[in-house]
Amino acid sequence: MNNATSDQKFTIDLSPARNGRIPGALREKLAGDGFNEVLDFFEEVNSTYVTQIMSIMHGLIGADLGQVHKTGNLNYRLYDYNTDTADLISDNGCGAHTDYGTFTIILQDGTSGLEIEDAEQPGLWVPVPGDATVVLAGWCAVILSGGNIRATRHRVRRTRGFRRLSAVLFVAPDVEATLRPLEGVKVVRPFTKKVMAGQSDVGEFKEVMGKKWGRREGNEKSDDGDDTETQDSEIERVI
Repeated sequence: MNNATSDQKFTIDLSPARNGRIPGALREKLAGDGFNEVLDFFEEVNSTYVTQIMSIMHGLIGADLGQVHKTGNLNYRLYDYNTDTADLISDNGCGAHTDYGTFTIILQDGTSGLEIEDAEQPGLWVPVPGDATVVLAGWCAVILSGGNIRATRHRVRRTRGFRRLSAVLFVAPDVEATLRPLEGVKVVRPFTKKVMAGQSDVGEFKEVMGKKWGRREGNEKSDDGDDTETQDSEIERVI
């Protein structure tokens, strides 16, 4: 919110693991501001949709994703695309990127702004209705499925004077899971020898992704001066 060159948004990150470490006194204070209702909402989304989506993916690729999703590696995030930002005229709410995990569930407040890139026409951005619930696959799904599932690049455009809120649930494989095509899937796109040999895990892959999204979100500077390589182009090179 204070960096005019980064994404113009405010975020609150939650997860089942983090929530358990919140001191009781602070949790009691937050409860008065609706914190418990927020957690209940995310837990309902988790219990209602995550297993269903995993089952659909199983049917698409012919392999059980549950074998690398045993620990519940979930993250909850609230996004506030507030009207009061470092750059009031910027339309950059969230820069173009592809998520790292297995899939993402995006729930919106009715305000438009989310756009997805046309898979057949890169560079063509398609607006998503503001009241739509959206499920997007990430890079881990691409690898685990052998390329049978395609990740979706997306972004958020701001409209000056309009506040936009969204709640997002991220689902990723277990941090220590080996990141390679699952046994039994038909590999339909090329991957690096390192990926095919199972020489990296989900945690290592997230670290690579994190450097890029930290720069995009304004939390980290490049060690190499001008950082012209996009997050997605670097990941394509890595995998």
